Formats: sequence, structure tokens, C-alpha cells
Amino acid sequence: MRRNTDSHPGPDRPGEPNRLVTPRRRVLGTARYHLRCALGGDLGPLGRPLDRSRSRATLLLVLGLLTALLLGSLLTARGVAGAAARAAARTAQLHRIEAVVTGPARPDATSAGFRFNGGDGVIVTWTYPAGHTASGRLDLPHSAGQGSLLPIWVTDQGALADPPPSGLGLSLLAVGMGSGVWLLATATVLAGYGLRRRALERRSRRQWASGWAAVEPHWSGRLDGHPGNTSP
Repeated sequence: MRRNTDSHPGPDRPGEPNRLVTPRRRVLGTARYHLRCALGGDLGPLGRPLDRSRSRATLLLVLGLLTALLLGSLLTARGVAGAAARAAARTAQLHRIEAVVTGPARPDATSAGFRFNGGDGVIVTWTYPAGHTASGRLDLPHSAGQGSLLPIWVTDQGALADPPPSGLGLSLLAVGMGSGVWLLATATVLAGYGLRRRALERRSRRQWASGWAAVEPHWSGRLDGHPGNTSP
């Protein structure tokens, strides 16, 4: 396989031939070129101040994207850790015990034998703390038979409570929020970069038009009385 030996300058070494242009070499060369220009390095004989502005915009784009990624990652990690701590703290405040189904929540609820429709709710009785008996209504997605045991969560005082939040569910919520922040920050950076690039392109067109207005009379020969090509 014949190597690329075209002798033309590249962004990695301006003025020197690229004997083997690989994707990695091209990316690294472009990165070095923009970094050198952005930090005030030599632009070369054909360089313009506008090229430095473009390199600085590219450098700010990369830094902005990295910052957005870092911010999203930090918020996600902090959110996951906080979610696990909240779930553990809430679980430590509750107690999982068994309650006895004593009847339907509504006196007119239909039943099949001694089984009550879970959609109508059931009345359950439990004992917690020791020697303290309480009762309450419990909604179920399924039917339950009278006298059957159902798991419930209660507080230290024995009051019926909702189940503690799932650590996995809270962690997924934190990941979603961190991802949302990352996407928002990334979109903001890209929008800012796009506005800056358009502003630089407008400046480039104005500079080109101004330069062409100064050069065109000489290039076309109109000043010397020899009309020539008047197109750029």
C-alpha cells in the first residue's frame, strides 16, 4: 500500500510535509495548531488575526464542553450519594411488620367468600410497639382474604406509613437530573460557539470585501487604463 507522501504543509507542522497523515495525527496536529494560535503563538506568513480569534473560539468550545461534562458528572455522583443516604435514613426510621386483614374498607364492598376486592381497600390490624394495637385502611392492587397477613411499614410510634423510597429509584432520578444539567450546559456552550463563529464569519467577509475594494482597481487594470478581469 502506497503511503501518502504529498508535500504540503499541515496544521501539525506548518511548512513541512505530512509523510503519513493518520486520523490521530490530524486531530493532534489540529489541536496543537489551535492551541498555539489561541495562546499567542506564531501564525505563520499567511496567518491573520482572525485566525487567532477562531482558534480561541475553538479552545473555549473544548473547555466549555469539558466543563459541562464535569459539572454533569459531579452533580450525578453527588445526587446518587445523597439518594442512597436519604433512602437509608428513611428506612431506618420505619419498621416492616405484618398486619392482619380484618375486613373491607367499605361495609358494602363485594366479596368472594372471605376475600375482599383490593380496589376497595381493606382494614388491617397490627401490633407495634409491643402491647400497642392499632388499625387502619390499606389499599391493595389485589384481593386479600380475611385473616391473611400483609406486610406494612409503621413509624416508631406504630402509625401506618408509606414504604420507604427505593434507593435505586432515587439514584435513577439523580442520574436523570445530572444528565439534564449536562445536556443544558452542552447546548448553551454549542449555541455560544455558533454565535461566535457567525460573528467571526461576518467579520471575515467584511475584511475580504474591504481588501478586495482596495486591490480590485489594480488587479483589473482600471487604474492603468487597461480594463481586465473585474471578478475576484
